Amino acid sequence: MYAAEPTATAAEAQPSPYYDAEAGRQLLEMANRERARAGLPPLQVDDGLTKAARAHAAAMAEQQKLSHQLSGEPNLVHRLAANTKTHLDRSGENVAFADSVDQAQDSLMRSPPHRANLLNATYNVAGFSVVRSGSLLYVTEDFGHSLPNHSSREAEDLVAGTVDRMRAQARLSALRVLDSREAASAACAMAKADSLHTPALHGRVVLRYTTARPEAIPEDASRAIKDRSVHGFAVGSCYARTPSYPTGTYWVTLLFD
Repeated sequence: MYAAEPTATAAEAQPSPYYDAEAGRQLLEMANRERARAGLPPLQVDDGLTKAARAHAAAMAEQQKLSHQLSGEPNLVHRLAANTKTHLDRSGENVAFADSVDQAQDSLMRSPPHRANLLNATYNVAGFSVVRSGSLLYVTEDFGHSLPNHSSREAEDLVAGTVDRMRAQARLSALRVLDSREAASAACAMAKADSLHTPALHGRVVLRYTTARPEAIPEDASRAIKDRSVHGFAVGSCYARTPSYPTGTYWVTLLFD
């Protein structure tokens, strides 16, 4: 990891790089042992993250360069989004090169930012890959926090449930559930446009927002939900991946009358 990068002359004499699946498996096992010692749950393998890690490790080996973003390569979030359908709201990456699996693991654990990724309690999925190039191992470890994938109806039910709970906690009567077709259409229009500013909607109070977790409502929605003058609400939700949200988000519209 901290060794000098190989010279072009040395690389020309080396065999072609190849994936070492066993080395990747060993690194994941080592990582999960360290997490167990820290009282953390193990990382689960995500095939898409593994695919992304393999491509990046191969690119580093080909260019003989250690980097999180090589020339002409998308950044981490876009690389992960292109390779996995998993709904991620957080991600991270370790890269290293070393002479052996043990050396790579030791170097990563001795480096505070890399150790922080390995022992991050938020991360629950990962993809590890190792590419051998001559005597060197090029390592990529991609991490993510995976969230459930909800249908539009499920997401809308979660939002509505939070509205109901907040009304009950404020000792207010439950709101009538209004026709949600306009709200649902607006949510998907926002997702398609990758913007919260479209289209125009009718309602005493209109809220538009994005969220990784439908059950979590923004703080500024509290005033509308607890308004004694409102009597009904409609909610629309549309999950989409957009340029602003490469790994996906829920676009939500809340209308109050």
